[in-house]
Amino acid sequence: MRQRYLFERLLFLKLTRYSLCLFPILLLMFVIPPAFGASNANLFVSAENPLFSNHFAGPMVVEVVIRDPMIADTSEGKGEPDVSLNGKKLRMIQGSDGSWYAYFANKAKAQIADGIAYNNGGGIGKGLDFGEFCGKDTPSSVLGISFSNTEGVAIPRSGTTGATNGQSSFTSCTGTIPANPIVNNVVRSPTGINTNSGIPVGQVGLQQNAWPVIQLFSFDNKVTIQYNKAGGTQKVDLQYNEIQNISLSLDRNGYPQSAEVIVLLNDIQLNQDPTDEDSWTFKVNSPPATFYQAFTDSGANSANGGAGLVNLIPHLSNLGFEDNGILTMNLGSVVELQTNNHQPVNSVSDGTNTFNNIVTLVESQKNSGIFESFDSNNNSLIGIKSDAPRGQSGIIEYDSRKTSIVSGTFTASLSLNDGKGPQPGKRTPITLSDNDQNINPQKQDDLDVFRSTNIIPSLKIGEPITLEKSSNVRFYPSGGSNLVSGGTLTPSSVPDKNSKRLVIDSGPTTFPANFNFEMISIELNVSANDLKELLLNTSVSGTSGTNWINYDLRSISNQLGITDFSKTNMTLNFGLSDTTPIQILDPDDINSAKGLIQIDNADVQTINSKSGNAFLVINFDSGNTGVSGLISSETHKQPIVFDLFSFGEKNSNTVNNAIYRFELKETGVNSGVFSGTMEYVITNQVNVFDANLIKSLRTIDDDIRFLISDRLLDEKGISISYSDVSQVGQEVPTSSKSDILTHSGTVGFSSPSYRFGQPVLVRLIDPDLNTDSDQIDIYLVNNDPNSSNVDTVGDSSGGVLLEIKIKDTRYKRCTINGVEYGGLAATGFTLMETGKKTGVFEGVFKMPTQICDKTGTKLISTAGGSLDAKYNDFRDKFGQPNIFETGRNQQLQTLGSPPILNNDVFTLPKYKQTTEVVLTGTLDNHKRGTPLTATLVGPDQSISSFGVYPTSSGEYKVVITLNHDSLTGHYGINLEYLGKSVGSTSFLVTKNSIPDWIKNNAKLWSSNKVSDTEFINGLEHLIKENILKVSASATTEKHSPLVPDWIKATVSLWADNKISDDEFLSAMEFLVKKGIIRV
Repeated sequence: MRQRYLFERLLFLKLTRYSLCLFPILLLMFVIPPAFGASNANLFVSAENPLFSNHFAGPMVVEVVIRDPMIADTSEGKGEPDVSLNGKKLRMIQGSDGSWYAYFANKAKAQIADGIAYNNGGGIGKGLDFGEFCGKDTPSSVLGISFSNTEGVAIPRSGTTGATNGQSSFTSCTGTIPANPIVNNVVRSPTGINTNSGIPVGQVGLQQNAWPVIQLFSFDNKVTIQYNKAGGTQKVDLQYNEIQNISLSLDRNGYPQSAEVIVLLNDIQLNQDPTDEDSWTFKVNSPPATFYQAFTDSGANSANGGAGLVNLIPHLSNLGFEDNGILTMNLGSVVELQTNNHQPVNSVSDGTNTFNNIVTLVESQKNSGIFESFDSNNNSLIGIKSDAPRGQSGIIEYDSRKTSIVSGTFTASLSLNDGKGPQPGKRTPITLSDNDQNINPQKQDDLDVFRSTNIIPSLKIGEPITLEKSSNVRFYPSGGSNLVSGGTLTPSSVPDKNSKRLVIDSGPTTFPANFNFEMISIELNVSANDLKELLLNTSVSGTSGTNWINYDLRSISNQLGITDFSKTNMTLNFGLSDTTPIQILDPDDINSAKGLIQIDNADVQTINSKSGNAFLVINFDSGNTGVSGLISSETHKQPIVFDLFSFGEKNSNTVNNAIYRFELKETGVNSGVFSGTMEYVITNQVNVFDANLIKSLRTIDDDIRFLISDRLLDEKGISISYSDVSQVGQEVPTSSKSDILTHSGTVGFSSPSYRFGQPVLVRLIDPDLNTDSDQIDIYLVNNDPNSSNVDTVGDSSGGVLLEIKIKDTRYKRCTINGVEYGGLAATGFTLMETGKKTGVFEGVFKMPTQICDKTGTKLISTAGGSLDAKYNDFRDKFGQPNIFETGRNQQLQTLGSPPILNNDVFTLPKYKQTTEVVLTGTLDNHKRGTPLTATLVGPDQSISSFGVYPTSSGEYKVVITLNHDSLTGHYGINLEYLGKSVGSTSFLVTKNSIPDWIKNNAKLWSSNKVSDTEFINGLEHLIKENILKVSASATTEKHSPLVPDWIKATVSLWADNKISDDEFLSAMEFLVKKGIIRV
């Protein structure tokens, strides 16, 4: 029962990480006969394992445990349980936990194993060392109890008189067992025995230094362990024979470059020690070698480095191995061997000979018989080369069975997942599907900019300066060096033309070991004129804005040890011999390896006086405080980022030059799907030149925040680009384009008239003013008495957002006869968003009895006058400046809550079914019997209008019914009341949303270019997303995934758009439900 529990628990854990490679195990678990452990409530035997049909072999040590509450008390005397092995008494010892334990092994194989450890290596306590042997007639005065029913025992310590090693004949031991260090290396973590006072040691009087004792028997084939418990016998039948169901599996069928290769080996014979995780190290090239416990299960040296490291291959047959016990590999041009925490070095040594090309497999947990190539950090010892050619393979072989490790590439897709399209101040999901980036199937991969093997989706707006053209990278040693003649020229490249990262190769072919550096220079291959064109010199008339450095040096920090950036400076040298370089980043400007830093305008002015090509010099120790980095046999390259951005206006033209890099995160372990979000902020008259707005941008992140200055449509729309290496091995640019819209605002009051002292509610609706999805935006009244725009919503520099007029006069302060009379600012008025991301803003002030006149020299009554709100829209829906106001001498707009849809995206219903689009809202101060006019604009620009009558409380509801043949695309709804707009919204109607990557994979599968698994993965995704609607009972884990070849004809028709998505989905649903396709 215990073994079955451990097995099933292990199986569950493994299946959550790689369902494909352990599927055969799952099959076996479902066919466990009820007899296995089902009737044994108290007897547990470590070799009872249905995965391997209860087989064990060779010198394997078997643990027997009795867990019986009737004899579990450790504080009072209890009788030894009656346990036998093939009818011979098996002595049981009580542990400190109350359970009773025994260990046994085959006598002949134990002697052979011990002899190998003792005679060949001489490494006491290493390898397969069983300790020392005593004959069965050894008196109880030595061992504490008699083992006469055995053929001898192995005791864990050396130095007992008469004890033997290896295959020497057993003799009776005499004297006492000394308290020498334990040399038994095949039962490393036994439960401690009961040593409570007042009772014999282990309840039976075992000599304490004899624990753990291994009882030795001779047996062939069937071995029966029986617990003769009062009230009923419990037994376990084992087979001492060739191991069944040995298998080696990989985590997937094809691997991208730089991927981790996860190997699982199922072989219970490698489970030598039932109390601890076993470690086996294999030399995988010719001639092969096999080592037991070269390392501990945590990666520390055990036998490695000394004579105890013994190659077992010459002895495998004598140890009872058949074809197993040998792991070999042909790496080809695809596979490479690595290190991890289980094997921290790439070779082992016996003190004389060194063995390279090794792979260490460690048991997943004690007594599982499942061995893994990866450590607790999910790093495997086997990987795919970064330059592995497509469509080639390496070979791994165990138990005379070969498995191919195949390299390959996958076609990617990139999409924005918001059906309404990007909206200002709202996050839009981004999804990248690319198994080439699924490097480690054991954990969720992140597309970090600082990892050289990653390909980074990027968004470029305008023409920022990057490291795209850079060359001639030099590292300068600590202590100072001449920029021109010093420094070590270092290889570099820009392999990803979209993300434009400079990748530096500081490998051992360039640098000696332990090279300390403090400075780097890079030739940008950018001229002074290029910089003048990009950077905004605000000292020149007609130019306003800011300039920025966007940098990412995390690879330098992570790999080369620069952790303190407080004394880092950056200079632009126009030629390395430049005696007056320009310091564009000062010491103490930054304290981290990544950031966005403003450039002083004085530096920009100085750049304008320069000529020639620019070099970037990064000095990590400008303060001479001893900050330095260390290059020491680096195996990874260092990608870095240095960009120059500019935002503002020049000669009445907007300037927006920047690049944003998406560090998407894998959605799940081994999914190959990466996600993130983006949001944009639109400039307005209040923030257009605000440096704090630029500081809020997220330029390198999984949640990008970028700046928009204009409406961007069609070819000017934004494009997130990605350099995909497709399945055919060619680099194929992949992108997702989207328009960026601006919106027209509306402004109004909650009532057509107000009394003196009555609160006046102003409501302004414009999504463009929603600048942050995480907070409520607030716009303040200009309270600067020296500003010409005082008492308007805006800023003191001249930007006016909203102006309140009473009697055609701005509600503005004045001073008369030394007495100041307040305007809008004095009321505490602010425009505050009604909630996060609503784009609806409200402010309240009390209707004054009198205000200052236009001249500011007298007060006038507000009675009988007009009330106006004037909104200066920085960008209307056409991308142009515009003014919207309530209008003088006409009825004011009546407002209520903005319209809300029950969803933003709707999927077309099936035939004869319908879907309802429901829009609700309220009107304030409406006139009973007066309808609200709703206008629906379809994707084909068709227009239909209808009236809706609000309830007595002003609530209204609009219901639009979609049929199976309704048009797909964007629909707009505009609402008017009494001739005034009271809101608008939109929604998207789609067909069943099958992602492009699924259709691409289907096309490749129908033409035999990808495996069944990839096609099945697509169907499983559709089921998970409820696009392919099948019941849970239609999917099963009891059979291998199956899809017949004849279905490829139908799939091909769909992939070529010759049948519709609905027809394809209907066909797949039918085939899955009928079990013709198994997923």
